[in-house]
Amino acid sequence: MSRNERERLRDIKDAIVAIRDHLAGAGEELADKDAALLHDALLFQFVVIGEAVKHLTTDTRESAPEIPWADVAGLRDLIAHEYFRIEIDRVLAVVERDLPPLEQAIDRLLAD
Repeated sequence: MSRNERERLRDIKDAIVAIRDHLAGAGEELADKDAALLHDALLFQFVVIGEAVKHLTTDTRESAPEIPWADVAGLRDLIAHEYFRIEIDRVLAVVERDLPPLEQAIDRLLAD
């Protein structure tokens, strides 16, 4: 069964919320390099985001030109295919720097 555009946008929003929820409950555990379950949970949500982005229409992506859509999808590919290159500190930087503007764009697109 194929998902429609709004469902894909909702998938992205839900994944962003899940990332925030995972991190809110993490505390000091996040700094622990052995926090594999938490790291896996974060990475899975980025895979969800990237997969949903890959299926958005060009019109939708062009409605939010401030978002580097190819980079968002590229992170998914990196996680899925070059997982050995993933550094959790860089993933956390993406959370801090890139998720807020992505969430704002998704909220705006869902409101349209």
